[in-house]
Amino acid sequence: MDEFDLRGDHRRWAKSARRKYRRSLRYWLDLIAKQRGLCAFSGVPLRFDSQSGTPKKGGPGVHPIYAAVDHCSPGCDDGGHEIVSYDLNDLKGHLPLDCFLELKAAGAWQHLMDKWREQARLNPDDRDAFRRIRRAATVRV
Repeated sequence: MDEFDLRGDHRRWAKSARRKYRRSLRYWLDLIAKQRGLCAFSGVPLRFDSQSGTPKKGGPGVHPIYAAVDHCSPGCDDGGHEIVSYDLNDLKGHLPLDCFLELKAAGAWQHLMDKWREQARLNPDDRDAFRRIRRAATVRV
């Protein structure tokens, strides 16, 4: 596999994660490279730019596919981390871990991930489309 090209946005995001989660800059850069800048849940290319991740008062909020840190063991750094879409991490955060793990194995989750990937392929800039997909999925779950 060829080496992943880390950009300035990746480095800025990793510096922010280093300050917040107290892991080394190399830890975060290695994680981004290992995941090739993709969401660990959906495989969608993540946004690491500050405009997508910094909500402005009265603005559109954080972009649904902005990079977010997911604790593999919720609330605990011991289990490691993965980088996921902001909205998918939020969805996971509203569920008990055992419920999320069962959901991840279910067809409903696969259907959500298929729709998420399709939206990212068609128009990754359409924040509202991602939110509609997420809301429709949470109603069915």
